Amino acid sequence: MKIALCQINPIIGDIKGNKDKIINGYKRGVELDADLVIFPELSLCGYPPLDLVEKEEFRIALSEASNQIAEITGETGLLFGSITEDYEDNIGTGIYNSAVLCYKGRIQFIQNKTLLPNYDVFDEVRYFEPAKDVFIHEFKGQKLGISICEDIWNDDDYWKNRRYPIDPVKKLVKKGAEILINISASPYAFGRREERYEMLSTLTASERIPLAYVCCVGAQTDLIFDGGSMCFNSNGDLVKIGKYFEEDLILFDTEENYEEIASVERSFEAELLDSLILGIKDYASKTGFTKALVGLSGGIDSAIVTYLAVKAFGKENVFVVMMPSKYSSEGSIKDSEKLISNLGISSEMISIQPVFDEVLKMLNPVFEGTKENIAEENIQSRIRGLYLMAISNKFNYMLLTTGNKSEMAVGYATLYGDMSGALAVIGDVYKTDVYRLAEFINREEEIIPKQIIDKEPSAELRPNQKDQDSLPPYDLLDKILQMYLEEYKELSEITEELKDEATVRKVLRLVDMNEFKRKQAAPVLRVSTKAFGYGRRFPIVQKWNRNF
Repeated sequence: MKIALCQINPIIGDIKGNKDKIINGYKRGVELDADLVIFPELSLCGYPPLDLVEKEEFRIALSEASNQIAEITGETGLLFGSITEDYEDNIGTGIYNSAVLCYKGRIQFIQNKTLLPNYDVFDEVRYFEPAKDVFIHEFKGQKLGISICEDIWNDDDYWKNRRYPIDPVKKLVKKGAEILINISASPYAFGRREERYEMLSTLTASERIPLAYVCCVGAQTDLIFDGGSMCFNSNGDLVKIGKYFEEDLILFDTEENYEEIASVERSFEAELLDSLILGIKDYASKTGFTKALVGLSGGIDSAIVTYLAVKAFGKENVFVVMMPSKYSSEGSIKDSEKLISNLGISSEMISIQPVFDEVLKMLNPVFEGTKENIAEENIQSRIRGLYLMAISNKFNYMLLTTGNKSEMAVGYATLYGDMSGALAVIGDVYKTDVYRLAEFINREEEIIPKQIIDKEPSAELRPNQKDQDSLPPYDLLDKILQMYLEEYKELSEITEELKDEATVRKVLRLVDMNEFKRKQAAPVLRVSTKAFGYGRRFPIVQKWNRNF
């Protein structure tokens, strides 16, 4: 059977636009003489639709669009993801995450999703009912075993510990499936594509059945989908793979002999750059922004974000603002100007000092008799935030925040100051990885000025300030954070490995006490398995770590 896999980039809620993408992809598949054209999970409504699912008019519009899609089909089959309803039992929501198969002008078969993920960024149990059973559908002389995303992530030949007691794909195999098809919307994190490859290779080799696995691509707010749709032969060999981070159509003939594809993952830096650029680009295009604004400090974080903005928007659509104070070093200004020249972008310099002086004068009756502390430092950051938001409002620029994951973790950021903006571009990138990105960007020519990379990090909010005055060295800090945030290790476990209880205790205390800041932060582009945002839910008010 010839199967055309269409990895499309839908927009959540844009039913007409997504329907058009599905119809156009189907027509291309027909032109390529495909027997079946397949699209990702919930491709008609976009993934994840969240509480849109609960709107009756939304579900009615999806049903109408599904029937309109079915009407244009002929002998070639069309399989796409959508939401369907079935209230036969009067139990549960009656709403399903479904794979809809159409041909000969109507919907011929529906397979509902069995395994509903309810961890990290997933919350499908909130909206959907699980499938009552799985079924084989015979089409053009082949018995199709159709499943949806999570359904295929529970293979006991691959996973030592499984999340679910049942395996719908194994059930399809036992029922006589001759070709496996999985329609997916699996969010990106570095390493996840390699994991998919190994898991699917194990499954197809052990069951001796070919598989077409079509992936979603694009970014939906904070979630990034990397594409990379995969096709495996019955020996478990990967024989076709879609493009990364862009739409694609690949044709897979289950009877044809292909050369095996051995590698699916590129370098960490290459993957990270492409994912972040796509995240920025899609957030902007899907919310209506065409130009970006960045506050340029002369530090490495704002330099990297500016570079990413240029890649996403084009240099003619990026505007940066330098906002020095009396604490800003001459080097920071010169380094920023060099980056501006290297990237060919527009800029403006506006001093915050006159406003800062005036604010201190106005606050003097209240502050009189106190020593300067973090309050005065944060006033400077908030003045910068005021400038940036004013320019964003005036010219409809999309303001990008520049804080990295290390800073956001320990609260080394100012609410309503440098945290102001529409999107936290590198909020899931540790500081040590920011340096790796800079070196990778400069691998052929100096784009990020070397002085920016080499200088000691500083917020420049007081004389001779350095980040390491308040924080451990970033290599140590990031080790602690990775163990605490992503591996869920606690004080004793981390201390046992790193042998520095005082530092570990301090860092963990900072992480916990700054939860309130992260709850008010801009959406963070997710590139790891545990980003700040929807997938990490801890209470602001809590007393778990009593000893910190």
